Amino acid sequence: LHYYPSPPPAEGDKEILDDDWCATHLDHGCLTGLTSAMFVDETAAADQILHPDTKQTVLPPLPELAASPDAKAGLYIQNRNGETVQVKIPRDCIAFQTGEALQRITEGKFKAVPHFVKGVRPGVGEGAIARNTLVVFTQPNLGELVDTRSGITFGEFARGVVEKNTTK
Repeated sequence: LHYYPSPPPAEGDKEILDDDWCATHLDHGCLTGLTSAMFVDETAAADQILHPDTKQTVLPPLPELAASPDAKAGLYIQNRNGETVQVKIPRDCIAFQTGEALQRITEGKFKAVPHFVKGVRPGVGEGAIARNTLVVFTQPNLGELVDTRSGITFGEFARGVVEKNTTK
């Protein structure tokens, strides 16, 4: 997933939302695998260069930052006590979070994890800071039951999630 640099606030805007990179939500699959976040400064992308062999304009490589310039930027979850907690996955690790389908399949034995992503606040650090992470979503086949009581398949459940999130 690529999270673009946060735009500067509009004139007169005093409030910056906590979930400006990705709003609070539940994944609708079973498990989501996540790598650690990689932060890059996209300012260098403005400086296009001419490739010596192909003579085409290309973007220079964007160096990875050692860490986010904003310690508050990143992934947040709501824990089982209802507290919002920042999650920092170490570089040599992968994390998993549970989704809504797994909660339904296990009849609540596993709980879906509400989460959001907070962007780098404008004015914190230098440049245009973006966030990247590799995410793998796992889910049942579309015809598999996720709710035995109601007989809902994963396909029906997923369509309902999409409809709820796209209907105004």
